[in-house]
Amino acid sequence: MFVSLLAPKRLIGIAGGTFNIIGGTASIIIPIVIGFLAKGGDFAPALTFITCITFAGALSYIFLVGKIERVQAFRSF
Repeated sequence: MFVSLLAPKRLIGIAGGTFNIIGGTASIIIPIVIGFLAKGGDFAPALTFITCITFAGALSYIFLVGKIERVQAFRSF
């Protein structure tokens, strides 16, 4: 829903597809990184990694996301 609020009406499909491919890529990479960090049986580095990712996401939302409104696309003739 967040993507559909931000993307121009005629570009919702492209914006949604880009959003989903980034999420899909993260769903492949993050478990590999966690497996590498927890390889020795200690999950503390993996939990620290996830905590840092969560903290970075929260900070980016707080400081980078401004007013939520639809972006107006230029019309090309």
